[in-house]
Amino acid sequence: MSTATTPAAEGSPYDITSPTDSVIGADFQGLTAEEQERQREEWKAELKKTEEEILTLKQVLTAKERHAAGLKRRLGITAWREFSEDMTQGLKNLQDSATYKRTAENLQFAKDIAKEKTSGIVTGIAASGYFQSMSSKMSEAYGAAKTKM
Repeated sequence: MSTATTPAAEGSPYDITSPTDSVIGADFQGLTAEEQERQREEWKAELKKTEEEILTLKQVLTAKERHAAGLKRRLGITAWREFSEDMTQGLKNLQDSATYKRTAENLQFAKDIAKEKTSGIVTGIAASGYFQSMSSKMSEAYGAAKTKM
């Protein structure tokens, strides 16, 4: 198996061997070597500037977070208090939602129906002769056990 290499495949830093390189290759299509190098230098400069801006923004954000923490400390706002207030507000928002109200109404309706159905069953059981017979026998047994003690 021969491994013939082309001049571009012999370690050129600009080989098109990865998807990223193929994207760059498409950008460089039709550009001379000098224009390609100039484009790379522009991209490097833009990347450096963007990374410096990101660093600056991170530093500003950190300073503002520290300042906010200091203000909260002076106001007596603790992390627990913030969490508690957030939870209270979240619960209030949930309870004010149409979905929550509909669900609460449906649960109340189901509860009322269940109460109606079971009250009829309990009344029927209590009025039945079998239940009254068992109840009187239990009372007699309890009374007999109580007198023997």
